[in-house]
Amino acid sequence: MTQNSSPSTSVATAADDAGNEFLAFTLGKEEYGIHILKVQELRGYETVTRIANAPEFVKGVVNLRGIIVPIVDMRIKFNLGEPTYDQFTVVIILNIGGRVMAWWSTACPTSSL
Repeated sequence: MTQNSSPSTSVATAADDAGNEFLAFTLGKEEYGIHILKVQELRGYETVTRIANAPEFVKGVVNLRGIIVPIVDMRIKFNLGEPTYDQFTVVIILNIGGRVMAWWSTACPTSSL
């Protein structure tokens, strides 16, 4: 019995599997998903540096290993009530189109920090 398993086939399969994975998170009472390859990392709540004259949903910026990352609270952006910031608040760091940004949301049901 012979096996024809080349390394390139394994890599292609792993890439295909990652292409069908999503990070689920909640905003208000709704659950959403974002493609896993857009997610750079998950972080807990941390204090941000406010930006003068920014819209209410832009909470500020954080320094992420030398990269200034804007933090957007999607609960405010989508008018989903008054957000609370506690141990269940998650920062989702995204890399979309070569730009790094972060969303605050309620705990991700599929992750643990």
